[in-house]
Amino acid sequence: MRHDNRGDRLIKKQILSLNKHLPRKRKFLDELLLEERPHVVGGDNSRHRFKRDELRRLSQIIEESEYHLLRLPIYIEIDSNASGSRISGRLENKVICNILKIKDCSSEIYLYRKDIKLLRKELPTTTQYVFLVR
Repeated sequence: MRHDNRGDRLIKKQILSLNKHLPRKRKFLDELLLEERPHVVGGDNSRHRFKRDELRRLSQIIEESEYHLLRLPIYIEIDSNASGSRISGRLENKVICNILKIKDCSSEIYLYRKDIKLLRKELPTTTQYVFLVR
């Protein structure tokens, strides 16, 4: 039986409230490129709109045959147990490595504040923070 103390439960509850903006369902790049007003609906019923210029930029980085595989927004995972932020997924990291000019790219990378700042400047609407507690 697992026993969380009250402080742990409170922190987890706060983290859940920080993630209420996350979309109920992410959409694929090919879907968003066809929409007149590309967007996803958040768990708090807010509408998160994507800038068309960013979507076009992403479409120039990956192959057209991969558009139906790239889910947006790309999540920047902030973990309570890690010092850096993680981004996972082959296509997601292909995009991130292209933007940040990282040569050796894998299906999972860790980024630090300087890189996150640059990434969010370049892709403010197609990336989102997600907070994790383990």
